[in-house]
Amino acid sequence: TLYKKLNHSQYTICFLTSDKKKCSENIFYWDSQAGYIDQEALKDVVHIIHLAGFNIASKWSAKNKLKMYDSRVNSSKLLYEKCVDLNIHPKTFISASAMGYYGFNKNGIKKEKDKTGDDWMAKLCEKWEKAADNFKLIKTRVVKTRLALVVDKNSGVLQKTILGFKFKTGIIFGDGKQCFPWIDIIDAVRFIKFTLKEKNIDGVFNLASPQKISYYTFIKSVQKIKYKYSILISIPKLIFQLILPEKYVLLFNDIQLSTEKIEATGFKWEYPNIEKSIAKNLI
Repeated sequence: TLYKKLNHSQYTICFLTSDKKKCSENIFYWDSQAGYIDQEALKDVVHIIHLAGFNIASKWSAKNKLKMYDSRVNSSKLLYEKCVDLNIHPKTFISASAMGYYGFNKNGIKKEKDKTGDDWMAKLCEKWEKAADNFKLIKTRVVKTRLALVVDKNSGVLQKTILGFKFKTGIIFGDGKQCFPWIDIIDAVRFIKFTLKEKNIDGVFNLASPQKISYYTFIKSVQKIKYKYSILISIPKLIFQLILPEKYVLLFNDIQLSTEKIEATGFKWEYPNIEKSIAKNLI
């Protein structure tokens, strides 16, 4: 999506891949575990946008947690080290982070200055952001986006929600009152573009919609827009605690993300309303 939205007459866009078969004129191979990156990928680079990361929704096994760490923290370190080795000084380094920075089993509205949580995901995000900060040492502007749940027709959030509705059933986790911080994929991309243009933007930003909703409101909106003849079923929190003893916290995290800082930049959302976003992605 980002590739499609960037002005190709203004930027020459290159990609990194861990699959050698996908390499081409503007797609270069890298292996963060082996500490390798094709030097051609960094030649004359002006901006680096680092959105890579092994899917957090994957099974939380020890092996996968290492992949999550390596694909975020070590890959960021690799990019920095190679820039230093090649004496390359990008103007901008934009890194993804996540609302998991604030920790699970928390509640309330979180601002960028709030402290990190104490669980493994929070510590991962903290190290992820510190790895991005290395770029400050070579005078690169660093922007870190703490992403909310991304609403997109191809995202796990909508895909898993739709799966139940295809059987005429919408699943509500617990009572559905838990917060649902979200951002439409288009607005996530637009903020990255906005950041490239506005050189005074740096530091950490909660990347979320200004609209604060519950998980129930999200599910009800999907039902209203696309699956009117379905029913909603609530599954008690205890069931998820039994079948997903560690991972259930993803479904019941109860924080919202403050958007005061991003609003102060002058950024305007194209999809600030969840129904508008769902309609765009499902119809």
